[in-house]
Amino acid sequence: MKSLRVGSLEAKFGRIELEFGLMVESFEVYGGEAAADLNPFALYLKQPGTAKAVVTEQAIANLLTKQAPGGLKDFQVSISGGLIYVEAKAQIVVTIPVKAVCTLEIEDGKRLMVRLKQVDVMGGGAKNLVEGQLAKINPIFDAGDLPIDVRLETVEADAGLVVLHGIVVGV
Repeated sequence: MKSLRVGSLEAKFGRIELEFGLMVESFEVYGGEAAADLNPFALYLKQPGTAKAVVTEQAIANLLTKQAPGGLKDFQVSISGGLIYVEAKAQIVVTIPVKAVCTLEIEDGKRLMVRLKQVDVMGGGAKNLVEGQLAKINPIFDAGDLPIDVRLETVEADAGLVVLHGIVVGV
């Protein structure tokens, strides 16, 4: 079997659409020494590497629009200060504005979950719609969908971006 030694590894993937519809703006992988088998191709890192994924607020709004249950529409998303702010319109009997504030939480080092922190609506029915929407899109990001084995470590939400940092445990 042919193989090579690799002194360092750096790969950047752009605009990756995950299976359930989320567009990841960029996914970067960095590592030190590695060995590569050529046929079939396999890469083995000597030490764990690092990974970074970036998701935009527009990508989250697009995902919400695609996955929206009956009654919620016109999503607008903004990300700042560690929070995701979502505005939408709920059609119950009349159209009412819905505003939600969400946090992000890494679960089991693999999944990024959106958690409802606060919802501002006129009436309880729309709150149930928002909670139902979150149940439908969670996890919003699953490292298991990537071709590289990554353990998610931290998440930042600011300046219109969600940035995930992780450790590459296998390639």
